Amino acid sequence: MDTSFEHALVVVNPKAGKTNIRNGLFKILNVIASHGCISTVRITQAHGDAVSFVEDLQDRYDVVICCGGDGTLNEVITGMMSSGRKIPIGYIPCGSTNDTANTLGIPRNIEAAAELIFRGKASDFDIGSFNGEKFFSYITSFGAFTKVSYATPQSAKNAIGHMAYILEGAKSLGSIKPYHVKFEFGETTVEDDFLFGAISNSTSAGGVLKFPANAVDLNDGLFELLLIKNPKNPVELSNTVIALGTKTFDNPNILLYHTNKIRVTADSVLEWTVDGEFGGEHDRIEVENLKGAVQIIRPARQLFE
Repeated sequence: MDTSFEHALVVVNPKAGKTNIRNGLFKILNVIASHGCISTVRITQAHGDAVSFVEDLQDRYDVVICCGGDGTLNEVITGMMSSGRKIPIGYIPCGSTNDTANTLGIPRNIEAAAELIFRGKASDFDIGSFNGEKFFSYITSFGAFTKVSYATPQSAKNAIGHMAYILEGAKSLGSIKPYHVKFEFGETTVEDDFLFGAISNSTSAGGVLKFPANAVDLNDGLFELLLIKNPKNPVELSNTVIALGTKTFDNPNILLYHTNKIRVTADSVLEWTVDGEFGGEHDRIEVENLKGAVQIIRPARQLFE
C-alpha cells in the first residue's frame, strides 16, 4: 500500500555527484505529483543551507525529500534534529558514493528512488552525536584515507565517482602513520597504535570499506567500532588488507566492537571526518548513539527489521 504524503519539502543540492540533478529534477517532481503530493523545492547554494531549510520546518510538511549525496543527507538530518520534529526523510541519492543509500537498499535510479518514498517504509534510524556538537548518519573516522573524503575535489568526484577517492588516497600512502589512541566504552578499554579507526552505523564506507550486512543493525542503539592496528611488517599488512577485502575481519590487526557510547583519547591531535566531511581536529572526543532519532524511508523488506 502506498504511503500518503500531502506536502513535501524537497531539498536539492545541484552540485552533488555524477547525476545531473538539474535535468532529473522534473522527473522527481513528476513522481511526487503523481502521488497527489505538493512539492516545495529549496535549492542549496552553500554549505549549511540544507540545515537551515529543515530546522525551520513548517507544520504543513509531512515529509522531507533529500536530493544529494551523503553530505547533503547529513545536513538534512542535522536540521531535523534541530527542528525538534521527527517526520520521515526520503533520500534520492545523487552523490558519488551514497553509503547510506547502499546500506538502506535505496536504488540509484532517481525515479525509482522517488517512487520508493511513496511505496517504502519509514523506519527509525540511529544517529551519532559527535562531541554534542555535530550529528552523523553513518560514520566518523580518523587515520588512513580519512582526509581523502573531504580533500578530493568535487569535480573529480562528479567525473569518476568513488574511484576518485581511491586515486586521491593512493597519493597519501607514503604519509600514512599510526596514531596512539585509547578507546573507552562500557567496561572495556582498548589502547594501541592504530592506522585507522571508524565509528559507524553502515554496511559501507567510502564505497570501499564493507561490513557484512548481518553485522549491522541500523536501529539497535549500537555503533560498530572498527579499529585497524599498525601492522609490524609487510606480511601483516598484506594479510590485513586481504581480511578487509574479504570482509572476514579474521585478523589480529582488525578489531570490531559494538557499543553505544565511546570516549576517544589520542596522544596527538587527530583529523576526523563526519559523514565524509571535515569534522575538525581533536585529541579527545565523545560519541554517543541516539537510538531511533530520525525516520528514513527504505524498502519495505530488508535484512534488518
